[in-house]
Amino acid sequence: MAFWNKVSKELKKAAHEGWEAVSAGAKVAKVKGEEVAKVGKLKYKAHNTHRKAEKLFAELGGLVFEVAEKDTKDNPLDKAAIKSVIANIKKIETEADKLEDKIKDVKKKEKANKKKITAKPKAKTTKKVTAARKPNKKS
Repeated sequence: MAFWNKVSKELKKAAHEGWEAVSAGAKVAKVKGEEVAKVGKLKYKAHNTHRKAEKLFAELGGLVFEVAEKDTKDNPLDKAAIKSVIANIKKIETEADKLEDKIKDVKKKEKANKKKITAKPKAKTTKKVTAARKPNKKS
């Protein structure tokens, strides 16, 4: 019976440790998934911001070409339409920089959380259970 108790105890311990490992893995996967989603959304926003900037640069080029085509000696940067496009490009540049900073922050938090989650929990101490021995009967 002592052998069975030992085997049973070891199986319970192994099952508990296995469950803790699975639970820790699930926590890591959940946090990692959330962080990947956050970074993905921010990168998508940054991509859209860059696309807006690309359109504005094309518009700016068209406006400058129109001024140059007229063969005037006017400075294209004095035109209100061109100033407006340049102002919009600067706004978008600031927006894109903020998004890039947010992406960096999320990645830093991700690394910090990964260290916290993957840290091994302290091992639980278990009391050693010994079977009570029956006194030997001598006849």
